[in-house]
Amino acid sequence: MTITRENIEANTAHWRRVLGKDRAPAAGERKLTQAERFAAWSASVHAAERQASASEGRTVVATARASVFTAYQVGDQRYAADGTLWRRTA
Repeated sequence: MTITRENIEANTAHWRRVLGKDRAPAAGERKLTQAERFAAWSASVHAAERQASASEGRTVVATARASVFTAYQVGDQRYAADGTLWRRTA
């Protein structure tokens, strides 16, 4: 018995029918990679941030900067990141 291209194709077609795999998987049916899944998730989560106008962003930053130094008066006490208590002197 000789192996020819026709025999190989006939055998491949036969076993595809037997195993219920009548067609080869299409290119669009492949699974996404981890990087692609993460990129899709990140895009969905941060869509609202990208849609905000530039003026809104500047307003938020300006408000935060203005309130940092006027949030408490001289003599007020605040806790530092290490837990120590500080009193504002100037």
